[in-house]
Formats: sequence, C-alpha cells, structure tokens
Amino acid sequence: MTSPPRFLSVQDVLTLHAIAIRDQGGDRTVRDRGLLESAVATPAQQFSGEYLHAGIPAMAAAYAFHISQNHPFVDGNKRAAAGAMIAFLSNNGWVFDAIADEAEPVLLRLAAGEIDKAEFTEWLRSHVHEKPRMDLREFFERFDYRLVIEFLESGLFHDRPDLAHRERVDTINEAVLAIPAIKEALLIALHCEREGDPEGAARFRAQARLLTAIYRIAQDMGYEW
Repeated sequence: MTSPPRFLSVQDVLTLHAIAIRDQGGDRTVRDRGLLESAVATPAQQFSGEYLHAGIPAMAAAYAFHISQNHPFVDGNKRAAAGAMIAFLSNNGWVFDAIADEAEPVLLRLAAGEIDKAEFTEWLRSHVHEKPRMDLREFFERFDYRLVIEFLESGLFHDRPDLAHRERVDTINEAVLAIPAIKEALLIALHCEREGDPEGAARFRAQARLLTAIYRIAQDMGYEW
C-alpha cells in the first residue's frame, strides 16, 4: 500500500520562512495568518475521498502557487513558496532537479501571475524525479567522510558563490524538516547569539552544517528520508 503524503504544517512553513529571512534578510512578520493557513491547507484538500491535486508533484506545485499568490508574509513570500515546495517533495521521496538559475525566473513569473497553476505544475513535473529507496545500513557502508568536507567547502571554491549559497539554502530548507536535530541546533544557536555567546552559537551552527551535509550526501546517494 502506498503511504499517504506527508503534508507540511503551518509551523513547518513558518520555520522555512524564518530560515530564509535569517539567511538573506527581510521582515519575519506574518501579514495574514489566515491566508497562510489557507495556502498550506490547499494541497491536502479532498473531494469524495480523492485529492484535488493528483500526485506529489501537483501537491508540491500547489504549495508554491498558493503561498506565492496569497502573500501571507511581509517579506520572503517567494522564498517561503520555493522552500515549501522543495521540502514537501523531499519529505515524500522526490527530488527537485532544476538548478537555482533555472528555477528562479520561473518562480518569479509564478509570483507575478504570469503563469497559472496548471502551467507551473507541468513545468515542475519535468523537473522532479522520485528517489530510489536505499537501506540505511547500505548508506553508511558507502558513506565517506571526505564527502562531508567537499560539501562544507563547496561554497569556498565555487565559480559562482552566489549560486552555491542559494543551493545551500535550499538544502537547509529540506534538511531542517527531515532532521529535527538541525532545527534544534539552529534555534539554540539563535538563543546563544541573543545571550551574547558567539562561541556557543558557532558550535551549534557547525553541528547543523554537519547534519545538513550528511543529509545532502544521503540524497545524492539516493537514500529516501
């Protein structure tokens, strides 16, 4: 039996939005909680026992479409929309294939109302694939710590540092929902910063980066979280 979709909660989207704002700046204020709740609930809507959005890609597209169209946040609506779409895909065993430079203009057109949900859904279908399943033991047998070092250093030697940074943010958005310990480490780091403890903040951010690296390596190997 196919497992039911793992839908995002309002708190999940708030977390993704907070990460994007912290990393790239802006106002964290929720402009309209009702519009946020409506956008987050739409992908899971059913009629006569059937989902109105058929399949994981269509549901992911619905997250992006309704968050970007509802503008529930003062800032960062496009970032929240993209983060929710990618995180939902990942939580359900799918991978978003488009690179940042390819996805950004499409998401901008979506937010501007230049493409509708049906058109965006078709575009997304051609830029996702379902992840193969991998046993956890198999993953750790193949795991090489040098891959962690490569991930952590990737932004330092990338020929497009801005692109590397955006890809890293996308990975964090996915990983923070898949591995709760990453979210906890980031929250503790923020607390340390507020308490004037930069060393503690750096330590917990390092833990979050390490777990994120392991998550991304597992993704690249095909492990389904």
